[in-house]
Amino acid sequence: MDRRLLKAAQKGNVGLLNDLIRSNELILEEAAVQGASHTPLHVACVAGHSNFVQELLKLMPKLAEKVNNDGFSPLHIAAARGDVEIVREILKAGRPQHLCLVKGRERRIPLHCAAANGEVGAMKELLSTSPESDEETTAREETALHLAVKNSWFDALVVLHKKEHVINWRDHKGNTTLHLAAAGKNFEAVKFMLRGHGLEYKTVEVNASNESGLTPLDVLTLSQSGAAGDGEMREILARAGTKHGRGRSNSPASSSLVLADEDSIEGDSSRRSDGEPVPDAPRSTTVPPPPRNKNEEKESLADIRNALLVVATLITSATYQAVLQPPSYKVKVDDSYKKSIFGCRGFNRESGYIVFMSGNTFGFFVSVQTIVCLTRDLPVRLPLLLSTYSMVLTYAAFMAYVPFTSMDKALSMKNVALFTTLPTTISILLLLTQNWWALCLDFILAIVSKRNIVGDMYNLSAKPDSQRIEQRVAKMKTHRMHLVRIWGEILEKMLSF
Repeated sequence: MDRRLLKAAQKGNVGLLNDLIRSNELILEEAAVQGASHTPLHVACVAGHSNFVQELLKLMPKLAEKVNNDGFSPLHIAAARGDVEIVREILKAGRPQHLCLVKGRERRIPLHCAAANGEVGAMKELLSTSPESDEETTAREETALHLAVKNSWFDALVVLHKKEHVINWRDHKGNTTLHLAAAGKNFEAVKFMLRGHGLEYKTVEVNASNESGLTPLDVLTLSQSGAAGDGEMREILARAGTKHGRGRSNSPASSSLVLADEDSIEGDSSRRSDGEPVPDAPRSTTVPPPPRNKNEEKESLADIRNALLVVATLITSATYQAVLQPPSYKVKVDDSYKKSIFGCRGFNRESGYIVFMSGNTFGFFVSVQTIVCLTRDLPVRLPLLLSTYSMVLTYAAFMAYVPFTSMDKALSMKNVALFTTLPTTISILLLLTQNWWALCLDFILAIVSKRNIVGDMYNLSAKPDSQRIEQRVAKMKTHRMHLVRIWGEILEKMLSF
């Protein structure tokens, strides 16, 4: 493009423009053909010279449809700047419906640019010309309403919050505008959508789930930072009937929503076509997602699994060793007294053996089950699985052999079958009902812990209080002196007699 024409567009000098056209009638045609990214109309729109824009459109109306190399038409730039007068002039010059729906970079139309910058005046002009433009989506499946909420433009939200299917439209990550408002801690937007009029007409899907299975309430909870208004936002969502979704505990990182686009129209509209910055160009306000440290969470889970594996392996080793070297039941006792301390003869060596083997086998099976569950996602889990079940088979073989080594009398086949099958049956029944037994045990431990029998003896976070220890020592000394004085008085009275 001719340097003189570029200077005229930057300064808005209509007189110089007319002089250039008189000297060369094809100068505008040449500028349109030679540099599609550098038309005088684009430069004038960035600079905000409405008179120059009006004169250019009179001379060459088709300049309004030119899209530069960055993917922006003059209407995109005027809408992003919020220059209502230039927007009107461009819409008068050509086909207004077509101009409103011209797709720029990332498939953005002029309304998207105006909404992303909160330019309500330009939005109203575009919507009055093309009411259906609020249904158009970007390459990220975002409507103008998504962009307004994402960039925290409340007035733009009010203008666009009209159509039910637009309100509940989901972007490429499945997020509705309510998801974005909750993620950005936009209290004003959440309150308007659920109390303003959205809930009144039942238009907002309060339990919509995104691709991660998160509802707006999940997004607010996972991105919570203790900011003012968080509790009130959560209360508004709860009153509207919002519930937690299925993806809440899947991955903490799944709640991170993209609230700022790297390649947005706002950055480009803040510069002139010649590369110089425009001082009065509006800049977007973006809300970054809260930082998440995935490595720390993964390391924490890995540490927990390693600790559980160590404990389960120790229990497995102890129970397996108990079968290899069981307690001996060959002790000679006086059989003259036929009944036991419980009043019957049933609770004898045989009963003790069955109780021991049942409990030991149950502990062995539970620890093996824990090892299998904790290692099922490891790369070499199949060889580990084979070796574990081989150990279970050898354990079962030893169970059949133990009665012969533990008893001091000859056993019939009936007794051998009983001593082998009964502990196995009892342990399997306990294994099938392990969830119930675990809940009962946890309940009992909770009751015992409330009694605070052991105090802080097993509290890892408890620190010794030196002042309390000194008080106890002083009290013990006082008691000791008091006892010495009492015994002294008693001895003195005894000697006086």
